[in-house]
Parts: sequence; C-alpha cells; structure tokens
Amino acid sequence: MHASTERPLKVLTPQAADRLRVFNSASRTLQAMGIRLHRIDPVANLLVVSPEDGQRLQRERLTEGYQRHPSAGSTRYTVMFQGVSVEWREPISYRDLDCRAPASVDLTFH
Repeated sequence: MHASTERPLKVLTPQAADRLRVFNSASRTLQAMGIRLHRIDPVANLLVVSPEDGQRLQRERLTEGYQRHPSAGSTRYTVMFQGVSVEWREPISYRDLDCRAPASVDLTFH
C-alpha cells in the first residue's frame, strides 16, 4: 500500500537542528584546543572531559557557571561552554588531605 500523499521525511525539527549545530560547534572547538572528549552525549547536551582539561577551561576563563557535586568517591564538576554542559570528575583520595599535623600537637605516647 502507498500513502495517499508523499511527504519528505523530516528527521530533525528546526529547534533540534539548531541545538545540534551548537553542540557540534562546541565539540569541535574543544577538540581544536587539544581537549579530548571522553563522552559525547548530544541528547543530554553534555560533553565529558578529563579533570586536567576541565581545570584548564576554568583557569582560562572559557566557561560560564560552576557546579560542584561531592560524593563518597569523587567530586563531579559541571560548567557551561558555548551553551553545552561540560563535566569532569575528580577522585577523592588520601593525597587530597593535608596530612601535615600542626606543630603544637604531640602524637607520641608517654
């Protein structure tokens, strides 16, 4: 059976096409800067990068907003880059703690 009228199939709405264009542009810009994308999720408008690359974006002031989400094993950071969410995780380890005891505290047993 054939449909009574033939219409071209629209895969993307104009809004979805514009959002994908912005997403692709931001992805390409990050890659041109030498930033490796660990995860690309256009549906969620999310790019995941390494902690070093995320810190570099922050240091160079190329992002907007800043959210920090600590958990038991790592801290997740989320920022906006050219309209796209960029995320990275930093593990929490014993090295993150300042292990230097204050000089006034004596920890020896007498």
